[in-house]
Amino acid sequence: MTSFLLAAVLGIPAADSSVPDATVRLAVSPAAVPKPALKYQLLPESRELKPGNPAQWYLRCFAEQRIFFFNKQVIADRARYRKMPLKDLPAKDLRNYGGNALAQADWAARLDTPDWQVRDKIESEGADIRLPELGPLRELAFGLQVRFRGEVARGEFKDAIRTAKTMFAFARHLGEYPLLSANRLGLAVEEMALDTLTEMIQQPHCPNLYWALTDLPCPLVELRKGAQGDSLLADAELRLLNDETAMTDAELEEVVSRLSGRVGFAREQAGKPPRNLRAELLARVKDLTVVRAARARLIDSGASKETTAGFPALQVILLDEKLAFETRRDDEMKLLGLKLWEIPSKSATKVGSGGVFADLLPCVSELRLEGGKLEQQIAVLRCVEALRMFAAAHDGKLPKKLTDIEVPLPVDPFTGKPFGYVLTASTAMLSIAPRGGEEKETRYEIVISK
Repeated sequence: MTSFLLAAVLGIPAADSSVPDATVRLAVSPAAVPKPALKYQLLPESRELKPGNPAQWYLRCFAEQRIFFFNKQVIADRARYRKMPLKDLPAKDLRNYGGNALAQADWAARLDTPDWQVRDKIESEGADIRLPELGPLRELAFGLQVRFRGEVARGEFKDAIRTAKTMFAFARHLGEYPLLSANRLGLAVEEMALDTLTEMIQQPHCPNLYWALTDLPCPLVELRKGAQGDSLLADAELRLLNDETAMTDAELEEVVSRLSGRVGFAREQAGKPPRNLRAELLARVKDLTVVRAARARLIDSGASKETTAGFPALQVILLDEKLAFETRRDDEMKLLGLKLWEIPSKSATKVGSGGVFADLLPCVSELRLEGGKLEQQIAVLRCVEALRMFAAAHDGKLPKKLTDIEVPLPVDPFTGKPFGYVLTASTAMLSIAPRGGEEKETRYEIVISK
């Protein structure tokens, strides 16, 4: 239900913008907690898991299935099926959607040892690494979402929950990929699953998923391995810089040429305008005051004064920029250990602004924000399921205040405080404070349909 930056990057449709004032309206039915409480879960359980590497099986989904995944008409149909209202979905025609291709994904999601086997490539290839599998994996996620929506539309909740498990496991496995671009895709897969799950809980007779949602790991998609992998990519480029002996003009030219290409590629992938790295470096080399200050910072950081004195001006500037890059990279990486409400709303670390190597910084703060919105969406769904639970025990009535509900309720992950709640007539209103620079709060209007 939320609108994400990664929606634009990955081609995922944003939430319906026709609803004014960021209001989301949900009509749900009363539903008690199933017995046992964890009868339904949203990740494969231990008893479902088998030994094996899921990464290989996700890629096997595409074997002899090119028409389903890559035919233009099939892709166009899939895009329509993902966007159209659930009531208009040709649910009967989508029975067994994807067939064996998606069955392979179900199998993959239930293997226990993910290994994408790309770390060696990251270290050896650096900026030259290519990730051709991410595009097809995105199509796999789209296919799973269509199957999920078809099962929800037909009221086949047992099968729908099975597909939800596959999608959430798939997203979690992408969090094991040691590059943030793949982790970003994992967040997108999680978003798709949550959006369809939100549709599902509004269907009559949908089981209550409060404890299933509560049992999900937080965060579902980890960013740590991806951030560390992105750091390895940058290190592969910067290792050409020598901080022990003076470099020749030819060696410095090799460094500048390679970094120009790396930064240019990074900006192209991010949709940013080109940047003249050579011109920036030349301007700094010509400014003697800048060179002296850079040399002094290197010495303060522990470099030998005698050795540094013999470095060419360009080498001094590059090493100083490398030091600044590593400092700012740590400012990004340390955010991985903080709760969302502990992260300053306006971080001093601005990825891509200032600094010769700024475009090589891992976009941790950006993806922590996107992941936080998903954590918030799960928290909202837990509250909705708690309201359904309360209504089932109180003749369809909603509580006057959230504290009337007996089960634990989540806090807003961005504030660490409870969500706002107001009951007006038969409508409950959950209010969510602005997040990540958003100006308006989001409101969820929840009504009980008997």
